[in-house]
Amino acid sequence: MKPIEDFFNSIVSLPSLPKVVQEVMRMLNSEDVDINILANTIEQDAVIAAKVLKMANSSFYGVTRAVKNIDDAVAILGLAKIRSLVLACGVTGAIAEVPSLDLKRFWSHSLVAASISREIAKQLGKESEVPYIAGLLHNIGDLLIHLVFPVTSSEVDDLCIGISAEKRQAVEREVIGLDHCQIGEELAIRWSFPQEIARALRYYATPMDKNACEVSLIVYAAVHVAHGLERGDAADSIVDSLNPDVSTYLNFRRDEWVAQIARYRDLIEEASVMI
Repeated sequence: MKPIEDFFNSIVSLPSLPKVVQEVMRMLNSEDVDINILANTIEQDAVIAAKVLKMANSSFYGVTRAVKNIDDAVAILGLAKIRSLVLACGVTGAIAEVPSLDLKRFWSHSLVAASISREIAKQLGKESEVPYIAGLLHNIGDLLIHLVFPVTSSEVDDLCIGISAEKRQAVEREVIGLDHCQIGEELAIRWSFPQEIARALRYYATPMDKNACEVSLIVYAAVHVAHGLERGDAADSIVDSLNPDVSTYLNFRRDEWVAQIARYRDLIEEASVMI
């Protein structure tokens, strides 16, 4: 089996998070956040600042006046949304081009899964930003596989059409010796994300594994729903095809699930604005 170290050593330039993303994440993890300092920090990165303003001015948020500066954007979107948006902008911009991979489609799916992860966590009465980050990064290992093995990764894609993430793991291990969950976990560690996020990435495809955490189950469900919405499946079909063990753990009534998934469709529009 190809060691994880060998895989990462083969990446000529390992993607890194922009400094502004690291600073904003650190600031928003503290109890007291100075809004002015936060806004100034975001403004240091022109690309991220522009995306934040674009998001704040989108029809998705129904803003009645033009948002011209980051201070207004923070006030309109709120701290939690700002953190998620800055992180999403930083992560999606960390890798500009990947051979054989449609990055727009890749990040659109990841952003939808992230938003659904956050909503599911809220329904469970749990902290929601860690699930959001884990949902955003759940498939980052696949992106790196495409980066390192552009030809082989396309072969893996062809073999994995229509199969589950767990079955894809088996194919990846057979073909390249590692799977996207192992790689995602290692990248999260190298990016200094909390251990819970790294663990969620490792086990989101196998959420009933004894080593999995609660966030793994949330992300698994979110990814399942995201795929269903992207295919245009009916809400009841998405609910009924979810792993029954995961459904039991989440303990949502079927009618509540169906109604909630119908509302999740709006998150696809939100994702399109963020890319």
